[in-house]
Amino acid sequence: MKSVYEASSGLDAHMILNLLEQHGITGRVEGEYLQGGIGELAAMGFVRVLVADEDYATATKIIREWEAIQPPDEKPKPETSVSITLRTFVAGVFAGALIMYWLLKILAA
Repeated sequence: MKSVYEASSGLDAHMILNLLEQHGITGRVEGEYLQGGIGELAAMGFVRVLVADEDYATATKIIREWEAIQPPDEKPKPETSVSITLRTFVAGVFAGALIMYWLLKILAA
């Protein structure tokens, strides 16, 4: 048997195995219980999906096609302290201008 996919968790590995089984390829997940022995450390490369040697080429093609249609991970950019400071400064200037306009209008009356 050959390793066709290295997953980050047992859940990911079983999802890939289910995808392959939908296409008639049988396989197994190896190393899914090793993560419990690692504890808090990141366990990478221990959980693998294995398929028979004759199904390896077809399985890698199916996985590549599946990965191609997955949306990219979009992580929002954190706001920098400069943009927060600038926004606060502009709001303060605007609020100060409104207060001064209101006070001058009251004093002029």
